Amino acid sequence: MIFLRFLSFLIGIGIPMALPLVLSDVGTRGMPGWPVLGGLFGMSLVSGSFLYIALLAPRMRRSIILRILGGLLLMLPMAASLAVLWTRTQEEMLLAGGLLLAASVLMFLGFVFPAIPDRRRRPMRERDHQEPALS
Repeated sequence: MIFLRFLSFLIGIGIPMALPLVLSDVGTRGMPGWPVLGGLFGMSLVSGSFLYIALLAPRMRRSIILRILGGLLLMLPMAASLAVLWTRTQEEMLLAGGLLLAASVLMFLGFVFPAIPDRRRRPMRERDHQEPALS
């Protein structure tokens, strides 16, 4: 599991670094501000979902709420990569979308899907019922 957490951390850090390097050749000087701002917001959400998995993975084994939130956050990169695979024809975009989809599915199966709680600690035994006081 530590390998998956490290991979998730690298993906979460690599997404904000790799996208400006790829877009620097395109020349985005004439683009309006709102689509660029939306793209940056989406990129930060995708990156944040992987960082969430990397940082809170040990707690997700014990908390159903954290696991549900992690699953919802991982649905965003899955949906984005499926949209890229469906709409684009460039080889680089298809490769990036496929890698992002594979990493998202791997993190989902590794941390969100196993619904078995962590059993390192023994479950508590049932409490003894106290008898009513004799008077």
